Amino acid sequence: MKASKILAVRGPGNLPSELAGIEVVHVPFSELNDAWKTADRDRSREVARGWEKAAARVEGVPRETLETSAAMYLGMKSLLARREAMAITVDCLGGFYGGHIHAYPCLGFHELANEGLIGACECDVRSTATMVAGTLLSKGRPGYISDPVIDTSKRQIIYAHCVASNRAFGPGGPANPFEILTHSEDRQGASVRSILPAGYMTTTLELESSRKEILLHQARAVGNDPDDRACRTKLCAEPVGDLEKLFTMWDRWGWHRVTFYGDLREPVHALADELGWKVVEEA
Repeated sequence: MKASKILAVRGPGNLPSELAGIEVVHVPFSELNDAWKTADRDRSREVARGWEKAAARVEGVPRETLETSAAMYLGMKSLLARREAMAITVDCLGGFYGGHIHAYPCLGFHELANEGLIGACECDVRSTATMVAGTLLSKGRPGYISDPVIDTSKRQIIYAHCVASNRAFGPGGPANPFEILTHSEDRQGASVRSILPAGYMTTTLELESSRKEILLHQARAVGNDPDDRACRTKLCAEPVGDLEKLFTMWDRWGWHRVTFYGDLREPVHALADELGWKVVEEA
């Protein structure tokens, strides 16, 4: 973790210089936009064709958008290499709506995660640090940020977001189906619906440096919600533990969580011991 680095792409504002020992570096929108503009367009077309071929479905996303998204992926990857970083997180909505960037980074985040790197939504550096820690603890498995919601009628938690890997067990693991759709909030751009595998234990985490705590709950993946409302990827899981207790945690911890496939309880407790932090079981 001490050898890792997070690039935080956003406008001016305060950012921590590190989280849990992971260096955080502010990068202006202009640097990412320049990397996008100078990305090789032939290579961008090749990446876009690969996405089209691999996706189970492409709907509402023109080829031009796929190519601009591919250029954003190549731009982010070059920025990571140039800055010697493992992870990048982008204020995607602020950058896109403000005209600072010209493609959503969702498909790029998806591709980076499939390669063992980290692309994280909304310039959420806390969740990005969580993704770095979890990927290292799991020896390469990607996490994905979500806005979890709880379906009390089914006793399920639904991890919803517009970005996720389709290699939940790491770059060398099996690929699951995915679809390319518009971004959920505005029906623009290109985002990902990953049809994640069922039948596995998952571990959901969030690091909080100011409290020196790691939030943790676990759930067994049972399916994917195809409902068109809300975000595109929606993994459904049955929480292990007290469902009612989960309700009490969101006003204390905020909305985002990061979900990994596998039982990471033991390594997470070991990490907390090493850091001198504590693990908070939210279920």
